[in-house]
Amino acid sequence: MSAITASPDARSVHRLGVFLVVASAIAWSISGIFARMLTVDAWTTVSLRAAIGAIYMAVGLVYVHRTDSLAAIRSIGWFGIVIAACASLSMLFFVGALYHTTIANVSVIYATTPFLAAGLAWLIMRERVSRRTLIASAGALVGVVVMVGGSFGSGHLFGDAMALGMAGSFAIVAVVARARPGLEMLPVNLFCCLFTALVGLPFASPAAATAQDWVVLTLFAFTSIPLAFFMFLAGARRIPAAESGLISTLDVVLAPLWVYLIFAEDPGMAAIIGGAIVLSAVIWHILGGWRLRSS
Repeated sequence: MSAITASPDARSVHRLGVFLVVASAIAWSISGIFARMLTVDAWTTVSLRAAIGAIYMAVGLVYVHRTDSLAAIRSIGWFGIVIAACASLSMLFFVGALYHTTIANVSVIYATTPFLAAGLAWLIMRERVSRRTLIASAGALVGVVVMVGGSFGSGHLFGDAMALGMAGSFAIVAVVARARPGLEMLPVNLFCCLFTALVGLPFASPAAATAQDWVVLTLFAFTSIPLAFFMFLAGARRIPAAESGLISTLDVVLAPLWVYLIFAEDPGMAAIIGGAIVLSAVIWHILGGWRLRSS
């Protein structure tokens, strides 16, 4: 059977996409640490984090586009608004889930993203899913099932439902970003933050935030919004949607690990075993795909 070949430029684009998505998963995985350090309620966290993120995005937009900033905003069109709205939903669900269920549960449910992204990409773009991605996704699903068996049934139904909403809306983001690879991401991120801040503001209590909360929120916003989200979107438009979703499941393994090491929030043996299975599937997929493209 002949090996899959690709031009050096195509291989470089793909590797850059993989690197960016992996880096975004690592940045997102530390979100649980910040959530556990905060003393404010979920709505205050959602609103203030998004407002700070909007400031980051506005500064970045002006720095990159300068006098053409308004033109860049207009250029995103309805596709950009769809991504921003879905990303805003994902952001709302994400922070809410962190407050109403365990970090392990949030991470486990997030691992359904590649399967949702693959299905949506096939329905919307008829994007073919490679055999390697299917096999790796099946392996990751086994890991998810193992983790779910040990982490569900703990009275966290509302938080788990929010985590599922996060996974679904983020799968839409991955697919739409893939459909429009030339879309300007800075204004999309800006609208995402603004939508989220406005939704959460009526229920928030900014005056309740301490000095420590403001520091934590500033770091939380930076790592998960301009850093992680931009890297993910930049990477997702360079690789298939199913692959970007699959690689993002690295967060499933890393997020509970950081919280366990710092706060002793034990995810349980099932989460550890399942996480190891997910991690193995992702590493096998990444390394195997690189070998095929290099031959």
